[in-house]
Amino acid sequence: MSYGPKPSPVVDEVVRLARLIETEGMFNPDVMAEISKMYERARDGTAQLLNVTSSEIALTRHVSEGMNIVASGLNWSPGDEVIISDEEHQGGSIPWMNLARRAGITVRLLHMSYDLDSLLLELDSLINARTRIVSLSHVSTRSGFLLPAKEITEFVHSRGVPIVLDGAHAVGLVPVDLKDIGCDFYSGCGHKWLLAPQGTGFLYVSKDRFEGLELTSVGANTALNWDLSNLIFDAKTDAEKFEYGTRDLTVYAGLSVALDLAEEVGIDNISYRSSHLAGLMKSKVADMNGFDLITPMDASVSTGIVAVTSRMEKAENLTDRLWQDHRILVTGKDQWVRISFPYFTLEEEVDRVAEAIDANA
Repeated sequence: MSYGPKPSPVVDEVVRLARLIETEGMFNPDVMAEISKMYERARDGTAQLLNVTSSEIALTRHVSEGMNIVASGLNWSPGDEVIISDEEHQGGSIPWMNLARRAGITVRLLHMSYDLDSLLLELDSLINARTRIVSLSHVSTRSGFLLPAKEITEFVHSRGVPIVLDGAHAVGLVPVDLKDIGCDFYSGCGHKWLLAPQGTGFLYVSKDRFEGLELTSVGANTALNWDLSNLIFDAKTDAEKFEYGTRDLTVYAGLSVALDLAEEVGIDNISYRSSHLAGLMKSKVADMNGFDLITPMDASVSTGIVAVTSRMEKAENLTDRLWQDHRILVTGKDQWVRISFPYFTLEEEVDRVAEAIDANA
């Protein structure tokens, strides 16, 4: 799901704070206190959702920002290597490609297998003494494959390599326990499955990585203390140090409300429901002519995302026709089509999507 719909309580809270700023002024101490409270509430809610401490959460604007903080914060030498998969989003791949240009590192491509043993063998063949980090999606943007993140993290760590996970399609869709997974870094966003506003995201930095990840973008709010006359500053000591500059704080109030709603429904319930709906769609796709299922049938390694390839027509034509004729929104490029099933989708809507796709074939 590229952009999740925003529930009314989420939008209402953003509007409430925007109106408060409009009528009372941002520098009104009471307004500042209210905005700050909601901002920190978003941090605390994110930490609670992920089973980490608030000090390990930097609030960002999107996954790409978090990935760039990690990519640029490591010390690189020419010839160093990073491993990414062939199912990464631009936000999880271009930061590393850019480093290849700027720092002379090598990006090595892991062929994503949906079988754990095969995946570990492939990883083992790529990791070497020059590998500085492994960067993978927790849930694949291309297939909806649910990475066995804990097993992958344990294997990568056994080779002495840190790992960063792209959680764009995981957070809000499946349970995410970062202490159990054990990864070093995790970048996520609010605007997809959490149904929060655009411009809300987070970066988890494990406490034992605070010192090793350098600050590369700094400014207002980076420092605990700064002395312009002596040209020195002391950065904050936790993940908050990676937040800098002016941003729209009202959207984080929306994130806070979205987190409350997700907790109210229950992430386990959300995951079960979305997986059930996707399972219905996968069974229907299996009986269609002209389409091949990309997403694993096994619910234990898949999510609420169903991806297919179309043998009959370009995905762009299919997506346009689904929208124009049926008001159904899906994502597609070339022969690839991705369909997302948030928990509030109805079974009859799954039938409607399947019928519309099959009719277009």
